[in-house]
Amino acid sequence: MKSVYYLLRGCGLAGVLLAGAATAGTTCNKQPIQPQSVQAIGRDMIVNGVPTSVVGMQYAGTPNDVSKAFREFWTSEDVPAKGQSSPSGMLLSALDDHCLYVLSIPPQPEGASTRGLMSVIKLGNDEVRHRIPDSAVPLPEGGKVVSDIESRDPGQTGRTWLLDMPGDARWNAQKYRSILATQGWTRIGRQPDYQSGVAQSTQGTAFVMQHGGDSVDASFSDRNGRTFAVINATRSR
Repeated sequence: MKSVYYLLRGCGLAGVLLAGAATAGTTCNKQPIQPQSVQAIGRDMIVNGVPTSVVGMQYAGTPNDVSKAFREFWTSEDVPAKGQSSPSGMLLSALDDHCLYVLSIPPQPEGASTRGLMSVIKLGNDEVRHRIPDSAVPLPEGGKVVSDIESRDPGQTGRTWLLDMPGDARWNAQKYRSILATQGWTRIGRQPDYQSGVAQSTQGTAFVMQHGGDSVDASFSDRNGRTFAVINATRSR
């Protein structure tokens, strides 16, 4: 589950709220470009409160060929589409009523095929219900939630929070372990501390705790005098 967050973040998509070529809802199911192959990443997700899905795709042709096909499809649908290029790649988007379609193409060598993330976000005012509710997992005190991603895989749901908070990572981790313990969570193993560089100084810590059918994998790392925490909760069903 945590890998979904890191993939989104690594592609620069977490803060933009991208979604997948599979449906983010029952009506957001158009296919702007027919792919050669598909890799499911997160077909049923909630990203910062928005129904979202993400699918990796490979297309025939160069990035420019794919960009042209994307725009031509939405022109035929009478939907405006736009794109932008930067050193981090190409980003194409189209807003069709309440469905936002986004295609992210990272930098890659010119060839007979192009890799990208095809995305859909379902916009609207419908209430979104998490399968792992806020009340199920206490979060570290004093932390600001930077992102909140829930992914529903077959047989398991995962929800991952990224938090920014003041103070030392090891101290924040210790406080969070205590909060979980007082609420009945038990530790199920010690994870290795994060080390940095030649000096091998400790930069953060991680641990796993469990409560009934829920488990939490918590990671705390130092960032310029502050702490970044990744709290990944999973629930089997």
